[in-house]
Amino acid sequence: MKKILSLFLCIWIGIMGGSYIVEAAQPRVMVSDYLVKEGDVVSGKEFTLTLTLSNTASKAVKNIKLTISTENGELLPQKGAGTEYVEQIDAYSEEKLTFKMKAANGLEEKAYKLSVKTEYESSGGMGYTVDETVFIPVILEQRLTVTDIFLAEDMVELGDTVEISAAINNLGEGTLYNVSAMIEGDNLDRMMTYVGNIESGKSGTLDALTKAVVVTEGMHTKNKMIISYEDKKGNKYESEAEIGVTVLEPVYENLEKVKESKDSSHIIKVIVKIIFAIVIIAAIIWFFIRRKKRKQQMLDDFVK
Repeated sequence: MKKILSLFLCIWIGIMGGSYIVEAAQPRVMVSDYLVKEGDVVSGKEFTLTLTLSNTASKAVKNIKLTISTENGELLPQKGAGTEYVEQIDAYSEEKLTFKMKAANGLEEKAYKLSVKTEYESSGGMGYTVDETVFIPVILEQRLTVTDIFLAEDMVELGDTVEISAAINNLGEGTLYNVSAMIEGDNLDRMMTYVGNIESGKSGTLDALTKAVVVTEGMHTKNKMIISYEDKKGNKYESEAEIGVTVLEPVYENLEKVKESKDSSHIIKVIVKIIFAIVIIAAIIWFFIRRKKRKQQMLDDFVK
């Protein structure tokens, strides 16, 4: 009798255990999507993470508990323990869960693994646990300043060359890629110059030559330097700095002296031409005289 009861008990445990294993091996609830409200997760900054939890089963699930964590606390919940509870998700439905998070300071620029643990029950009370991983890219803050803007002359005449130099300082945590500068405005000719990559904590030097093309009128003229750069992902950024330059009408002094100088120059050119002509004529005369003398000499020799 004991053997029969033991055999029946083993069969019952096997059936129940087998049924549990089959169901547990086919989880019906999963993280189907995620969204960062701010667009990017920046090291040291807060962000809002929304996870979409989907029930792909043909029956409702209940008592859903979702917990998020990172291995070394790279991404930290700002409220609570990173856990959210949902009473029920209907069949073929989804639920969005939102977490206020912060990326730790000093992170490298890469994707970090966010572990998502989902615990829930089937409509029959069977318990399930699903472990998933979501990879969250973290970028470094991009920040620069433009200092030591220098103009050889801040007051120039129309048509003059304008020399501009400046220091571009990388105050952010990541490298600034493909840094370039555009000079443009109401008075200066538009031009672009390439600076290159600037590592965190370092500076790049900008040297540019442009031209004064429009006379400054009034107090509302504006000339600027537009610094453009990219982060590691290729996202583009811009920063502007004002260029203080005034373009004046050309001023000509001592016009009479300039005129005299022009007249003198003309006279000199005429004199040079006359001298050149005299030299040519003299050379021609000398040639014919010498030729005549040689001819007379040959005649005299023949007569003798």
